[in-house]
Amino acid sequence: MTQNTDFLQNMSGPLDYPLTNDYMFRALMQSSNDTLRHLLAALLPVPYTEIRSCEILNPIILGEAIDNKTCIMDVRVCMNNDRMINLEMQMYPYKAWPDRALFYLCRLYCQIKRGQNYADALPAVHIGILSESPFPEVNKFYSKYELADIEDKENIHIFTGKFSLRMLCLDQLENIPEEERSSERYLWAQLFQANTWEEIKMLAEKNKAIQEASEHLHVLTEDEKIRLQCEGREMYEHDIATIRGEGFREGISQGISQGISQERQRINQLITCLSQDKRFDDLTRSASDPAYQEQLMKEYGIL
Repeated sequence: MTQNTDFLQNMSGPLDYPLTNDYMFRALMQSSNDTLRHLLAALLPVPYTEIRSCEILNPIILGEAIDNKTCIMDVRVCMNNDRMINLEMQMYPYKAWPDRALFYLCRLYCQIKRGQNYADALPAVHIGILSESPFPEVNKFYSKYELADIEDKENIHIFTGKFSLRMLCLDQLENIPEEERSSERYLWAQLFQANTWEEIKMLAEKNKAIQEASEHLHVLTEDEKIRLQCEGREMYEHDIATIRGEGFREGISQGISQGISQERQRINQLITCLSQDKRFDDLTRSASDPAYQEQLMKEYGIL
């Protein structure tokens, strides 16, 4: 079914800030509750009609400068007053992401107040939309993890369904089975990856929810305050990557220097030991035979 996409007809070329920009993603989710509901329906997945309410618990004032308290763009949602959801757009290939996601999931789940029953804890779900899978050996577009007994592989028993972690890996779109390529989850993943208005037009023609999301995205891209914050997020990511890179290079340099210094100390210590024991032949041989030198160091407890 073709949707009305007139608002897009005059749009062309690259997106200045696609939805992989976590500020633009946050701005879209916060400015359109209906878009948020459609996305959650696709990702969880649950029927859209079953999502009666979605309250964002950590709203920001869109367009205002981001301070240290709001530098993390995760969207925390209470759905239907009976489920907690943390939604994250993460485009940095974060090796520690599984640990980070688990930490955030635990914090999300631990919401009961003093005196409440443990059973009052609401189900918690952390959903990561990732540029690439943190598990290179797993070629899956969408994954769902829960606590389970896996001792008997033939009869896996779920310990609880109240504690769940989901991943949508954008680098795995090619691995989606053909029968799932018409699903809303796949269409949303394509929207996240879209870098041009032409791509967005094609998606908007296929799905009304995507069309409505595109309308809101269009409005947001025209807002100069939103654009400035999106640019700020890009600069922030560049700065973090630069700091990490410089720290890594400095660490390598320091490591090499420290390694050279330690090796010199060990060699000098070996020379002293061999000289004291009048093992001059061994000393001469060790100078040209690294394996024998290592053997002597082990003998003297230097290694």
